Amino acid sequence: MSRLSDRRLAVLVYCLLFALYLGVGYWLQVCNGFILGDALSRVAAAESVLYSRSPHVAAVGFVFTPLTALIELPAMPFMQVLPELTGRALAGSIVSALFMAGAAVQILGIGTDRGLPRRYRLAITAMFALNPMILFYGSNGMSEAPFLFFSIWAVRRLILWMVDDDVHHLISAGFIAMGLAYLTRYDAAGAVAGAGALVFATTYLRAPAPPRIRRALLDLILVAGPGAGSFLGWAAASWLITGDAFAQFSSRYGNAAILAQSGGSQVGGFGSGLLFAAVSVLLLAPTVIPIAVWAGWVRWRRPNWTVLLVPTVMFGAVLVFQAHSYATGSTFGFLRFYIAALPLAACLAMLAVPEGPLLPAKRPGRHAPPPATVATTRAGRAGYPVVAVLLAVGLPVAGWGMSLPKYAPQEYALGAVLRPDPDDTSARKTVERRIAATFSTERQIAEYLDRLNLPESSVITDTVYGFAVVAASRKPRTFVIPSDPDFVQLLNDPIGGDVRYLLAVPDTGRGASDALNQRYPTLYETGAEVATLELEIANDGDSQPNWRLYRVFEPSAGDRE
Repeated sequence: MSRLSDRRLAVLVYCLLFALYLGVGYWLQVCNGFILGDALSRVAAAESVLYSRSPHVAAVGFVFTPLTALIELPAMPFMQVLPELTGRALAGSIVSALFMAGAAVQILGIGTDRGLPRRYRLAITAMFALNPMILFYGSNGMSEAPFLFFSIWAVRRLILWMVDDDVHHLISAGFIAMGLAYLTRYDAAGAVAGAGALVFATTYLRAPAPPRIRRALLDLILVAGPGAGSFLGWAAASWLITGDAFAQFSSRYGNAAILAQSGGSQVGGFGSGLLFAAVSVLLLAPTVIPIAVWAGWVRWRRPNWTVLLVPTVMFGAVLVFQAHSYATGSTFGFLRFYIAALPLAACLAMLAVPEGPLLPAKRPGRHAPPPATVATTRAGRAGYPVVAVLLAVGLPVAGWGMSLPKYAPQEYALGAVLRPDPDDTSARKTVERRIAATFSTERQIAEYLDRLNLPESSVITDTVYGFAVVAASRKPRTFVIPSDPDFVQLLNDPIGGDVRYLLAVPDTGRGASDALNQRYPTLYETGAEVATLELEIANDGDSQPNWRLYRVFEPSAGDRE
């Protein structure tokens, strides 16, 4: 099989999966209105960078790492032609489809690099790409897809480095893949640390003579330095602009604030948190341990056995990071936080069988191990169907796991879309329908305000909840939001600033951090003597506030003068 045919196969797989993921995203978000809040929030941030009252890059915000929202920017100029790009977060679906298709192709590439049979490569890639969790997060606009793409790309390059010691693989893995991975999700810090430790130890043990430590440190800097630079650079930018170096954790919009506003973490203790994480991993990849054991048995003490360490250490570090974060009460009990278990299982499946002719090294390093292949033992020959079947078991188990409210509070409501039953009046189905209807009320508010043909700067809202209204509006400059430099000035004096409306939420739960409630504690109840109630809107979505639209008092004659 020529490399050209392998390249064409990769392109075909990419195009098919991109179309599949984008089609699922369109069906979920545009046809059924099933939108996750973080996905819509990122789209709203991207829109604000270009089309807010004060367009500037810092409007992307510092709670989330910026890359996912920034990649959505090219879609923003088309939002007037296709409002669903922002109002239904379709721009996010496009980005997810682009990157999750790329993640699947990277899995395929690991098998191609190792000369595995085409049918086996395609089978493992298909089981990864069509896993219900991958299918959902490849289509919904969240950050999981780009994170998995960059992480798997780094793993693939480091596997190659383990074989040929080519420093260019370290540059690709570190300077590009892992540096960008951190700008996609904070938990990439675990992968960066794991990769750095693995590369340092490998280089040190390979070097036959001093200066072994210097060589190991140089390789460590190559692979982990860019990720550390992303960490420090993003923290510095956040601190300089907002005063919070780690807004995700310390700001009023961050995890700690959300957990406090929601009544605190639901973790029953450190041990209970670790148990929750372990169960989540096994729900997503129930056979990852048997696959790892099989791989170790087949490869132990044979050439290139250390390649098994790359996915194990890197994805394992991400899972440990998430498990510790949840067990210590600093994050949420979401199944998606353990999605790294899926590429871990798929990568191990590609490494758990005898390889064929390896991809020729272009620039082998001085410490490259001698070229060799794994001997085809009885275990090796049996490995192809055994490993494929083990990995296939994970698909229905992951689908079942996504239906469990305890472990998958963001996914189980898909039942309202996949299995609609208007005659089912059970409590669970009612909650599912409310979750599926999340942001439908905010879209109605945006449509109402758009019909008023208000001038710019007419409505003040905070983006704690108001991001969904701003994203759905076809006139985003109507809104005064916290990223605008004059937000505080207009909030302090809405009458003098010719603001027409204040869009308010209750001063409870997350609403306690809303800037309007902090400035006017009685606004939602009384109008705080600056506005009068014009409209109250009950919310159809789950865990979403009932809105009140207050009309700001007209300025007096003296104020006008």
